[in-house]
Amino acid sequence: MNELRKEVEAAAMAELNRANAKFPLFNSTHEGYAVILEEAEEAQEAMENVKTSLAVLWDRVKGIEVACFLDKDTTPTAIFHQAIDAACEMVQTAAMLLKYEMSLGAKAGEKGENTHGDLCG
Repeated sequence: MNELRKEVEAAAMAELNRANAKFPLFNSTHEGYAVILEEAEEAQEAMENVKTSLAVLWDRVKGIEVACFLDKDTTPTAIFHQAIDAACEMVQTAAMLLKYEMSLGAKAGEKGENTHGDLCG
């Protein structure tokens, strides 16, 4: 797993470099958050595709007849590609988190207007 983690981190850095070459740094915490949220939602949608396809595959394993129009999109190879798509979306999410930090530096972890006094230091 450590080796895979290093490869995924390298992929996130490569994605960050591609994104930075194509788009400017974030101008605000709101912009950065919106981009990160979009990527995270795309990753969640991709993972839901995997889960749905796995449920169809499981039905086949149990001998339940499955509608033929699902055949092409629910083979192990098709689900493999869906899983890779989900992983790619998570890599993009990770890259945008780094871009957020890079764009906003010290502001990256700041909250909006402090209305709770000095509870956190």
